[in-house]
Amino acid sequence: MEKILTQEEIDALFRATQKGQIPSGKQAPQKNVSKFNVREITQITKDQVRALSALHEGFARSITDSLGAYLRVGLDFYLVSVEQLTFSEIVSRLPELTYLCSMRMNPLDAIGLLQMDLAVAFPVIDLVLGGPGNGAFELRELTEIEEQILETVMRILTRELQSAWSPVLPVEIEFDQRQPSSHTQLLMGPTERCLALNFEIKMPDAHGVLNVTLPAVASNAILRKLSMQSAYSRRGRSASHVHQIQGRLLDGGYAVELRLPPAPVSVRDLTELKVGQVLALQQPVEQPAVLYVAEKDMFAVYPVACGFMRGAQVLNRNSIIPASRKAEV
Repeated sequence: MEKILTQEEIDALFRATQKGQIPSGKQAPQKNVSKFNVREITQITKDQVRALSALHEGFARSITDSLGAYLRVGLDFYLVSVEQLTFSEIVSRLPELTYLCSMRMNPLDAIGLLQMDLAVAFPVIDLVLGGPGNGAFELRELTEIEEQILETVMRILTRELQSAWSPVLPVEIEFDQRQPSSHTQLLMGPTERCLALNFEIKMPDAHGVLNVTLPAVASNAILRKLSMQSAYSRRGRSASHVHQIQGRLLDGGYAVELRLPPAPVSVRDLTELKVGQVLALQQPVEQPAVLYVAEKDMFAVYPVACGFMRGAQVLNRNSIIPASRKAEV
């Protein structure tokens, strides 16, 4: 039985199709939707992490030597992690009882933060005072005298950090002052993206962490310098750069000396030699002379005249590889 729709039913179907209540003939294309975190835009790359790690591993080695010599004890100081976090995240990770101090970075006009676990701070203080540094220490607030003792250690850390940065970013890093935990949040904005460097300190009878927090202005400056160095090294491997270096080497000068092979001459011949006489050397005319380049006998040559100048006609090139290396080859 054939069904015929009225005009009202047709209009109702048309309106429903427009509203999407009835699927049309064409299927809408499927869209792939993935989560996106806006905060990840400014995250440091893996290459930057590697460059920062290499830079601060050198800082860790310097601290191992300088701080170990100052405390007169063997210790290990090494980099654990490099992260970029907001300052509020860094503050939330700080323990309740700890040692905090600020450091000034000029001419960046920036302030960084150093945090040392008290599990390491008290043994360090004991070592500075002449103790063994291996006793059981109760975790408590530091006294003013203990803070002054730790200040000398922090000055060593800031000095070595400045030395580690000097090939990349010339900056003066100085100890500023001890910072109470309640004042820490006032040093930087809570959403400022900072560079967090985590180090571990291992002593014979104690171990703990040292955290270095660098503000955005300092971390961005050092990352720019590292990126410029990386870009320069990549350019250095380009064909044009190699050609430029070759051109400069070819324009360089070397001292060249033409020598006859050694020949025996008697003392009588030398003592009886007068101006204008010819000294006959015990050497065949066919035997070539030697052309020395930068004190290396590089060519066998014949002395010749080149117009009004002396010259050397090259016969062959001598090997300048040492005999020991020839045996290896």
